[in-house]
Order: sequence, then C-alpha cells, then structure tokens
Amino acid sequence: MKLMKIEKRIFWILALCMGYSLAALADNEINIEQTGDNLDLEILQVGADNIIKMKDNDSYINMSSLDIWMIQHNIGGNENQIVIDEMSGSGNDIKLGQGVAWDNSTAGWNYDGYEAGGHYIEIDLYGNNNEIEWHQTNQSGATDGHNFYLHVAGSDNSVDGRQQSSGVKDMELTLYNSYNNVQLRQKGANATHTADIVLDGLYGTDFILRQLGTTSQSYSISVDCLNPAGCSYNVQQGQ
Repeated sequence: MKLMKIEKRIFWILALCMGYSLAALADNEINIEQTGDNLDLEILQVGADNIIKMKDNDSYINMSSLDIWMIQHNIGGNENQIVIDEMSGSGNDIKLGQGVAWDNSTAGWNYDGYEAGGHYIEIDLYGNNNEIEWHQTNQSGATDGHNFYLHVAGSDNSVDGRQQSSGVKDMELTLYNSYNNVQLRQKGANATHTADIVLDGLYGTDFILRQLGTTSQSYSISVDCLNPAGCSYNVQQGQ
C-alpha cells in the first residue's frame, strides 16, 4: 500500500496563545505516518510544548478503520508527548487526552486551567476492535507529569485510564488475550503511585485498579484467566 502522510480528517489548533507569549515557548509538533484507508483522526493541541510523533522508523499506524481523537493542553512548562510505538488493526476507537479529562459534555472533554505538561504516553496495539480511553492531568500548574505505557495484542478489549493530580503516577498495562474490561485510575497530590499490570490467559478479565490519596502506593499484578466464565479483579488503595 502507498505510504502517505495523514491527509484524512485532521483538525488541529496549534499554538493557541491563551494570553501567553509563545515566542518563549516551544512549538507544538505533529509527525505521523499512516498506511491504509479510512483513518478518522482529529487532533487538537492548545498552548505549547505538545508533541505527537512516531517513536522511531519502525513505528507505524497501519490498516483501516481506526478512529483516533487526540487532545493536548499545555500552558507551558514541560513537554506533553504522545509517542506512538506501532499500531495496527481495524475498528479501534482510541481517545487520549493529556491535560484534559474526558466527560459527557458537549465538547466531550474539560480543561481545569492548570495544565503545565510533563505527560508521556507510549502505545503498542495490534488487535482489532479495541476501545482505549486515556486522560493524564496535573493540577495547580505542576510540571511533574505522569507516564503511561500500553501493550495490547488481542481484540475486543476495553481500557479506560486516567492519572490525575500532581506527582509522578507512572503505569504500565499489558493485555494479550481478548475480551478484557479494565478501568484504571491513579489520583492524589504530591504522591508517587506505580502500577505494573499484565493480563493474559485464555479468557477475559474484568479488572479495576484505583490507587488514591496523598501517600505513595505501589502495585504489580499478573492475572492469567483460565476460567471459561471469565475472571474479575478489584484493587483499591487509599481514599
């Protein structure tokens, strides 16, 4: 197939001033390559220091029917980066965020007015029919953004996400089997939360992780579901 720069449905706003002098801030950047048809992509970047890019020359967005809606909101401080490390399959619906929170408002997201960047996302996605939603927000102008890594191979997975408040949160999620339903959230000011999750097995798992509060939390989970009826897992630390 012919390799082409993204020329599909792209909407972007680059370097919206918002009362700041952008001459002192780095530019927003978008660098994506795509092979195939029917990609529906919308990009909104507000402020500065927002970067969307492929990880390296071996990274790609491939095949058809992907629906991706990226937003990055940054008043300046540290870079927001959505780094795409390989992507493939069809029928995917991927929303990311960074500096905003997804909701059911008319815009579909809201902005708290404090975001100063520092967030980072990296993606591996191979399967079909995945729904992935993510956020990542700071408060009070903090620049110690959150990290997030996602690895998906199977199909029909649904992953939610988040990571809120100041302080490093980190997160790594690996899904290889199908039919999982996962909700994740790490929230709490000035606290380091860490989660390293691997879900695999022959059958899907309903999984919820919440790590909340202003004290440091840490978790590493591996679930290999061998139950034909499926599995469930629920963890909550802090209030």
